[in-house]
Amino acid sequence: MTDKPVLIILPGWGGTKETWRDFTELAKDSFEIQVIDLPCFGEEPCPMEVWGVEEYSNFVKSKISNIQYPISKPILLGHSFGGQVAAYFTAQNPEMISKLILIAPALFRKKRGLRRLFFGIIAKSGHLIFKLPIIEKFDVWAKKVLYKVANSPDYGETSGIKREIFKKIIRQDLTNILPKIAASTLLIHGTLDKYVPVKDSKKAVSLISRAKLEIIPLARHGAHFQQPEKLLSIITKYALGD
Repeated sequence: MTDKPVLIILPGWGGTKETWRDFTELAKDSFEIQVIDLPCFGEEPCPMEVWGVEEYSNFVKSKISNIQYPISKPILLGHSFGGQVAAYFTAQNPEMISKLILIAPALFRKKRGLRRLFFGIIAKSGHLIFKLPIIEKFDVWAKKVLYKVANSPDYGETSGIKREIFKKIIRQDLTNILPKIAASTLLIHGTLDKYVPVKDSKKAVSLISRAKLEIIPLARHGAHFQQPEKLLSIITKYALGD
C-alpha cells in the first residue's frame, strides 16, 4: 500500500475487475485502486436470495471495512448499477468515504412505460411470447430485438435468481435517497449515452447538496472504454482537488 489516495470502483451490471482492467492500468500511477466485483459478476457468485440495492450496499460495506487506506478515507466510484449502489451506500454510510464519483448512474426508475410493460408481460407469460408462430422461427433474433426495444439487453442475458435480482433493482428509485448524501459528489455523463439519459445526472445534481456535473462529449455509457484518458483526467482533477 502506498500513500496514493484509494479509489474504490463498483462496476455496472455485468462489469467486473476485468472489464475495468485497462482503465485501472491507466490510473494506477495516480491512485491505489480497488475494484469490487459485485455478487453475480466476476469472482462473486450470486447470493442465495433475491438482493436489492440495500443488500448490495451492505456487501460493499463489508468489503470497504476490510480495505486499508493510508492517508485519507477512500474515494468511491460507481458506474451505472454500481452508481446506484454507491449512491445508496454513501447516503447510509457517510463516515466511510471522502468523496463520491458517479458515472452515468442508474438512479431513477420509471414506474410505468414500455420497459416496465415488457417485463410485466414476460413475468406473467414466461417464454410463451417466444412460441408465437411468427416469432418462434426466429427465436434468438426475436429475443434480441424485443430486449433492445425494451432498452434492456441485460435482461435477456440473465436467468434464475440473477434475473430476479435484475427485476428488483430496476424498480428501486433513489429519488428520496439522494438528498441524504452529504459527501462531495461528482457526476460524469457522456452525451451519447443511450442507456441512462444525461438529464438523469442533471436531476441528481439538483438533489445532492454538494454535487456537480461533468459532461464528456461523444462518450457513450461506457466512458471508461471509449475515452479513458479524458475520464481519468476528470476524476484526477476532482479527486485530488480541495
